[in-house]
Amino acid sequence: MYDRKVLVRTSAFGVAAACITATAMALDPLEFVAGWPIDAPAGAEVFDVPLTAEVYAAAADIEQVAVLDANGGPLSFFRRSAPLPASTERRITLEASPLYVTGSGGAPAVGVTTSERGTSVTVTPGAPAEPGVVAFVLDARSVTEAPSTLELDWRALPQPFLADVRVEQSSDLTGWRVIGDAAIATLAIGGAEVRHTRVPVRGASPGGYYRITTERAARDWYLQRAVLVIAESAAAMPPLTARVSPLPASALPPDAAPEALYFDSGAVFPVSALELEFAGDAGWARADVAASPSLAGPWQPIVKGELFYELAYEGRQFANPSVVVGRRELRYWRVVPAAPLRDTRVELLLEFPQEHLRVGANAGAPFMLVAGTVADAGPDPTFAAVWSELLPQPGSVPLARLGPRRELGGAAALTAPKPFPWRTTVLWAVLVGGALVVGVMAVRLAREMHAKPS
Repeated sequence: MYDRKVLVRTSAFGVAAACITATAMALDPLEFVAGWPIDAPAGAEVFDVPLTAEVYAAAADIEQVAVLDANGGPLSFFRRSAPLPASTERRITLEASPLYVTGSGGAPAVGVTTSERGTSVTVTPGAPAEPGVVAFVLDARSVTEAPSTLELDWRALPQPFLADVRVEQSSDLTGWRVIGDAAIATLAIGGAEVRHTRVPVRGASPGGYYRITTERAARDWYLQRAVLVIAESAAAMPPLTARVSPLPASALPPDAAPEALYFDSGAVFPVSALELEFAGDAGWARADVAASPSLAGPWQPIVKGELFYELAYEGRQFANPSVVVGRRELRYWRVVPAAPLRDTRVELLLEFPQEHLRVGANAGAPFMLVAGTVADAGPDPTFAAVWSELLPQPGSVPLARLGPRRELGGAAALTAPKPFPWRTTVLWAVLVGGALVVGVMAVRLAREMHAKPS
């Protein structure tokens, strides 16, 4: 249900949007490459429309997008861009304390002596065994919030290893309940040490103690500390993705860098993160990544010397996390590996947030989202300014749905029509007309001169 203030402000906004829309000239849908019918809530003066990969692919940028009413009249809209990824975690570091167990000692020594008097047996107790570490405990009694993840930090080891970790919690060091388990590892990839340290936990409560035990760990594995990761807000919507294959050699620019891979994403997505995916989920590369609006460049550096990998180790699959790149609205991507990727096929995975168009609607349903044009389209900055003034706080705006894609003008919509050369035509008409006038005057003057008596 709408808040009363929201309704009042939205109604005022609807009037403003209607005035703006009324002054706009109608657009022919055939002036656009494609369109998508909008299933908008009945009677909604304002609604949001999701931007999909199909919409991005049909338009070079947001200036080639419009929302039309039933008569082709463009509606006012602006893009609600997703904010850049921000830290939503609070981190608390706790030192780990080992739990020891003392063994019963070594095996006893048994001596047997035989003489004429009989046989005597002497038992000598074995030496006491060294105490061994069986687990590590974190004292979290001062922590007032429940974590979502534990990040473990252990002493460096001279060799790679893999271990299964179990996390338990207790309020009194006696009754323990399991709240998480995961695989941790130290891997050697391309001359670099890579650690997988995160253990997600479920159902943890604030405070108490945490006990970390391992299976199959290296003999000298020793936990030094752990970081409790506390999420401060609910998780954001999962990103949308576009998987892109490398361009063939025939499509590469003439000055293509040796061993470089070039990718055409087919659209200008608001990319926030990227990955390299290896065929067979196995491979690695240290590479520079750049992007450009054109295959001819110029190329903007995105990341340098980043390690990408996917590999299996002792039956477990490991991969690098997505590389966060801020917000990059570029179509072409270039990956330059430090060493040639021989016999390794890769794909580029681009991640981008779900963004929306906020549309001010008046009478004239049904509505259609159209994209890809050389006509005068795009968002209305006045609309965005009016909205921010009328409704500075987020309101309850309904979400519309897009129907299936409809082919409209196709590729021809991106070809600018040749305007009739009115200026040149008028100029030539004036010149020709002037010449005719001069000619007529000359003929008349000649006749008059011949007509005079000598």
